[in-house]
This record gives sequence, C-alpha cells and structure tokens, in this order.
Amino acid sequence: MPNVNKYPLKDRLDRVSDLSHTIASFLEWTEQKKGLCLCEPYKPQYAWYVPFHASREKLLMEFFDIDLSALENEKRQMVEERSKAA
Repeated sequence: MPNVNKYPLKDRLDRVSDLSHTIASFLEWTEQKKGLCLCEPYKPQYAWYVPFHASREKLLMEFFDIDLSALENEKRQMVEERSKAA
C-alpha cells in the first residue's frame, strides 16, 4: 500500500518555502527600491490600472496552489493529533 501523506498542503508549503520567500523578497524589493507595484485593470474597457491590494501571502499561495483555509485545517489537525499523543 502506498504511503499516503496526511498533510499534503503542509508538505507542498515546505517544498516551496524557499522559493516563495525569494519571490516575496523580490516583490518587496521592487516596491521599496524601484517604486514598482503590481496592478490590475481598473475596468476592462479602459487602459487604466490600479494597484493590486491582495496580500503577498495570498498571492503566493494561489500561485503555488495552496488553499490557506485548507492549510489551516491541516495545521489544526496536526495540533490535535499531537495533543492526543502527549
């Protein structure tokens, strides 16, 4: 029987953690040192753009296909299991 991981999102987060941190640092650097920010269209019919205000964490988790609420549920499950084992 294959070894099925009980916490797939936590494992995915662990695997992409270094890369995610590097991307977040780069985005912060572009804002602070270069005055750049991520933008999105104001309205599709106009060529106007407004700053994109989603948090970096949410944006990175979406990019890496990690659902934050599901990850939080996994973390709670881990804490419950550890407290039962203690």
